[in-house]
Amino acid sequence: MTLKLSRATWAILLLWAAITALDLNKAFHIDDTFHLLAAQWVGQHPLQPMSGLVNWGQNPEPLHHFNQPPGFFYLVAATGYAFGWGEVPMHLMRSLFTLLALVCFHRLARRTAPGQELWLTALFALCPAFMVNQGLMTDIPLLALQLLFFYLLLVPGRMNTGLRLALAALALAAAMFIKYTTLPLLLVFPLALLLRRQWQWLPLALVPVVLITAWSGWNLHEYGGVHLLDRQGGDPSIVGIFVRTLALLTCIGAVSPFTPALLRPLLPRPAKHLLSAWLMLLGAAACLIVLVYIGTIPEIVSDQVLRIAFTLNGVLIVAICARFLPLNKPSIAADKWTLVLWALGLASFLALFSPMMASRHILLVLPPVLLLTAPALAKATKREKALALACTAFLGVVLTLSDKQYADFYRERAPRIAQELSGHGSTVWSLGHWGWQWYSVEAGMKTYSKDAGKLAVGDFLVIPEDYDHQELATGVEKVPVATWDQAPSLKNFFCVEQFAGMYSSGYSKLPWSLCRSHHKIITAYRVTSVH
Repeated sequence: MTLKLSRATWAILLLWAAITALDLNKAFHIDDTFHLLAAQWVGQHPLQPMSGLVNWGQNPEPLHHFNQPPGFFYLVAATGYAFGWGEVPMHLMRSLFTLLALVCFHRLARRTAPGQELWLTALFALCPAFMVNQGLMTDIPLLALQLLFFYLLLVPGRMNTGLRLALAALALAAAMFIKYTTLPLLLVFPLALLLRRQWQWLPLALVPVVLITAWSGWNLHEYGGVHLLDRQGGDPSIVGIFVRTLALLTCIGAVSPFTPALLRPLLPRPAKHLLSAWLMLLGAAACLIVLVYIGTIPEIVSDQVLRIAFTLNGVLIVAICARFLPLNKPSIAADKWTLVLWALGLASFLALFSPMMASRHILLVLPPVLLLTAPALAKATKREKALALACTAFLGVVLTLSDKQYADFYRERAPRIAQELSGHGSTVWSLGHWGWQWYSVEAGMKTYSKDAGKLAVGDFLVIPEDYDHQELATGVEKVPVATWDQAPSLKNFFCVEQFAGMYSSGYSKLPWSLCRSHHKIITAYRVTSVH
C-alpha cells in the first residue's frame, strides 16, 4: 500500500524538517536555561510548581516571582527524565509544537484565504520571528496552542460542533497555562461565538476562565498569592505605551521582508512597475550591506537607516490590514472579524502590558496579520510572491544561523574556561544568566549570588560581557586575568548579538543590524580583596 501525500502536506513536512534541522543541536539560549531549571524543580515537586528557587536576577528567587505559569515546564520535565536534558531531545520535543503550528496555520489559511494557503504558510514558516525562536522558550508551544484554538473555533469538519468547540476551550486553557499573553483571547472566544451566531455554545467560553480560577486557588494554597495577579507589566504611562507601540511596529517590520508583495492595493492602478521598483530597492539594500561590511558606511548610519525602514515597514503592514477591513462578503465576515479581534487583542495586550518587546512577542500577532493581508497577496503576481518568499527565506536563514553562532559560543567556551581555571585550587564562580548559566554549571562552575556568594581571595569570577549577569556585592575587588572572545565574521554580520537583540528589542535597540565590530567576550577575574 502506497501512502500518497498531498502537495500541501509535503510542503509542510519539508518546512518542518528544515526548521527542525537548523535548530536541532543549537545551544540552549536566553531563557531556555530558566525553563530547564524550573522544569527540574517541577519534575521533582509536581504539586508545588511555583515554590522552587531559581537564580535569574541577583539571587535565587521563588518561581512565583517570575512571569510564566508552569504548563510547559511539566512537558520539559517529562522529556528530561525520559530522554535526558540535552539539546537534541528537548528540541525534538518542542519541534512537535512547530509542526502543530504549521498544520493549524495552513488549515486556517485554507479556510480564510483559499488559493493563498501555501504561500502564506511558507511566509509564516520562513519568517525570522518563527525560525529564530525555535528554542526551548514558551513562545512556539504557546503559538501552536493558540493556532489550534482558532483552528478548532473557525474551521468546520467532521467533528460534532459541540465537541470541537469544547476542545477549542481546552486548547485555550492549555495556552493560558503556558503563558498569560493568552489573556485577550478569553474575550475573543465569546465574541467570535457571537459573530458566528453560535449562541448555544457561549457557556464553553467559561471553561478556561474556570480553570484559570482554579489555578489561582491552587496558588493561594501553595504560597499565599495569585500568580496571575502578581505579574508586573511595563511602564503604564502614556509614554511607556507609546514606546511599546513603536517597538511593536519596528519589530514586526524587521521580520517582514515580504511587504512589497502586498502593496498593489495601496498603489495607483495599474501598478506596472512594482516588481522593478522592488528589485531596485533590493539593489540599494545590497549596496548598503556591502558598504557597511567594507567600512565605507558607519554602523551607526546603517542602524538609523534600518530603524526607519523597519518602522515604516511595520506601518505599511498595519495599513494593508486596515485596507481590507470594510468587508463585503457576509459569508466570511465573521471569520475575518475574528482575525481582526485576534490581532488587535494580542497587539493591544503587548502594547499596554508587556515589560518589553521582542520578535517572539511579534510572532503571536503574525498569523492573524498574514491572514488579514491575504487579499493583498492574492493580487500579487507569481514573480512577486516568489521574490517575497525568497527574501523571507534569506533573512530567516541568515538570522537563524547568526543566532545559532551567538548561542554556541557560550556552550563551546564554558568547559574550556573551567578546565583552564580549575587547576589553581580556587573556586570558579560564574556570573551571567541565559545559556551561559546552564553550560557554566555543567562545566563545574558555581553560580554566583549577590547576597550569598561566599567569595574568598584568589577565587575566579567568570563574566560574559554584554550579557545579563549578577552584580558583585560591595567590597569585592578584582583584577582581570584572562579573556576569551570570538571576532565578528561574515557569519554574524547580520547581527543579533547586541544584548540579545531578537529577544529584547524595539525602536532604539533593533532586533538585528549590520555589524562588523561586535566581539563576544568572556572575561575571568581574580578576587584580590573581600571586605
